[in-house]
Amino acid sequence: MSRLTLYLAIATLLIDAILVAIFAVMVIRFRADLQSEIHQKIIERDAAVLYPMALQQMEDSETSTTNKAANPYAPLTALLKSARQEGMLAIAVFDPDGGTVEAVPATQLFVELPMEDYLRVQTGEAITRYHPAFPLDQYFSGVAPEQRQAPVLEVILPMRSRGAAALLGFVRYYIDARPLSRELALIDQRINRQTVVTLAIGALLVAVVMAAASFGLQRAQRAIAERNERLTRANLELTLASKASAIGQITSYLIHGLQAPVAGLRAVVAAQEPGASNPDWETAATYTARMQALIQETVGLLGDASAHTTYEISGRELAATIRSRNQPAAVEKGVRLEVGSGFPETLDSHRGSLLCLIACNLVQNATAATAPGRRIIVSLTKEGAVIILKVEDEGSGIPDGLRSQLFKPGRSGRPGGSGLGLAISQLLARQIGAELVLVSTGPGGTVFRVTMPLTA
Repeated sequence: MSRLTLYLAIATLLIDAILVAIFAVMVIRFRADLQSEIHQKIIERDAAVLYPMALQQMEDSETSTTNKAANPYAPLTALLKSARQEGMLAIAVFDPDGGTVEAVPATQLFVELPMEDYLRVQTGEAITRYHPAFPLDQYFSGVAPEQRQAPVLEVILPMRSRGAAALLGFVRYYIDARPLSRELALIDQRINRQTVVTLAIGALLVAVVMAAASFGLQRAQRAIAERNERLTRANLELTLASKASAIGQITSYLIHGLQAPVAGLRAVVAAQEPGASNPDWETAATYTARMQALIQETVGLLGDASAHTTYEISGRELAATIRSRNQPAAVEKGVRLEVGSGFPETLDSHRGSLLCLIACNLVQNATAATAPGRRIIVSLTKEGAVIILKVEDEGSGIPDGLRSQLFKPGRSGRPGGSGLGLAISQLLARQIGAELVLVSTGPGGTVFRVTMPLTA
């Protein structure tokens, strides 16, 4: 894993954690608001039910009362009859000034209406409070120790007579809230369960989205890296092609210029006495003949390329040409050169000549790397519509440090080598639609392979 990929993964995890944390805070805050709103609605439900019942009780009391002037608070005290209902802990009624009129049961210790509550209900607002742990022992006498606290619902209602604008008084109810407590607990459980599910699904979705985004970024990063590598390689190939073009032009002038001097040199060497036993002259004659043959072949290739002249050459003729060109150097080195018979099919002379140049370059490198007494095997075969040239030697192999830079100029495993041979060979291979690759290398030898379509 590269450093950039590692940094990207760490950044993705951090962003994922931050997004999940923000989402969790928002969900928990929404959950708290929703829970509070639901609690308040359920708590106010009992007040909404009690208020019409209390008004009805007051109307019934006013209808049945014969001497309302003697007891103006009779409608209010009629509300105390509700104390006998199940779940009702206590009722207290107050006059319009907040003074206590009467309370049931009599065990209530302090029956008074707090000033803040009095000011609120005086405006006609009903008050509903839920006490999860109401201190019964502080409001009632004779409470058992194990019942000192209990959930209680407190409801304070402003009361008016029918058709009257003025307040007749107030009534306060203390109601047993244990059923309400269980209902609220059940609602809280459902809300908590839904919150956990929402958090889990949200975190999973955030993780999936971030993972997809990270995967997309990594793919984009790899694509950019591959494109940069291809651009670098293309730039190098263009540079090499430019250099090769310049070298080719210079070589063309040099070859044409060397034709006449080399021919004259061969004539001088051949003019020596036929019976003279001078090994130096014989060696010079051999090298001169080889130089003249190479020059003539190169001139022919340049002439064909410039005149756009092509002809057909068979695979067997190509194999024979590779053998004839490289056999003298192999014999001189003491290396056995074995070249396959080739194939009967033909290909155009231009592609064949360039393939022959590539083969000769590979064989020359193999000859330099192979010790005397060992072999170099060259095979030229056709498999389907593809021509395969393979050059195998029994040398010591290519050093590890050169393998990654194998087809780049300036790096060579031979003393005095420039590394241009393999680089130019790869360019030539691409010009004819072929592929030059290193198949294997090691202490047992090196294998190069060229794969070229039979037709252009």
